[in-house]
Amino acid sequence: MKRTDDSAGEADDGVREIPTWARRYAQNLTLPVVVSLVIFAVASCMFGGLSYLTAWAYVNDKRVLAGASMLVLCAFAVSWVWFSFVGGTRIMRQITKQLYRGEGSASVGPPLGPGAMSHPPTLIGFVFMFCVLASVGLGLLGFLPTRYMQPISAVYVVPFLCYIGLKVCRGGSPFMFLWPALYAIHAVLLVTGVPIGMGPMLDMFVPTVGYGLIAALAGHIYSRVALRRLRRLAASPEVPQETAE
Repeated sequence: MKRTDDSAGEADDGVREIPTWARRYAQNLTLPVVVSLVIFAVASCMFGGLSYLTAWAYVNDKRVLAGASMLVLCAFAVSWVWFSFVGGTRIMRQITKQLYRGEGSASVGPPLGPGAMSHPPTLIGFVFMFCVLASVGLGLLGFLPTRYMQPISAVYVVPFLCYIGLKVCRGGSPFMFLWPALYAIHAVLLVTGVPIGMGPMLDMFVPTVGYGLIAALAGHIYSRVALRRLRRLAASPEVPQETAE
């Protein structure tokens, strides 16, 4: 009789654990954030490369090459705007479905899209882009010290990244808060004189992409742990199959 009671208690514990681990799994479906950051990094490199090629061709009096590269740059800029505010959401949904196919589905609270970093509302996106362009432009014009471009950017980047962690990354993966935290620490280290500077543009680009990848990969790894735990609970003979399903 005691053994039966122990088995029933284990079954109850397993049933109670399933919602907890399902929530942890759903919160940490952050692999699409990795994809988004890789796309952003590639696009940034293309913008930089095309801009440099255009300027180099113009300075060296290669007008045909300068004109051609300028046209390609403009076309790419238009495509990026379309991706950022129109087509990217649909494309990322399809990518997300492929990344997590075969794992079923889980959600935390009202759905914000199929498990990934959806695009933030247009107004917030425009405000953020304005802050980026304004700070970079003022720095290039000499109104802001280029050495402190990254610490200055932390004033608006850190709140924006906190917003992403809270509202955009499905249910708020706790690991996504590593992103603004590491970005802020990087800014403090630069202000205090720690020699980690790489130049004004790289000081912003590398922490933005690098710390985002660290945070998203940490969340993804934890989602694998949660998924394995869920599958173990579902396969446990103590857990009724109708409950596990």
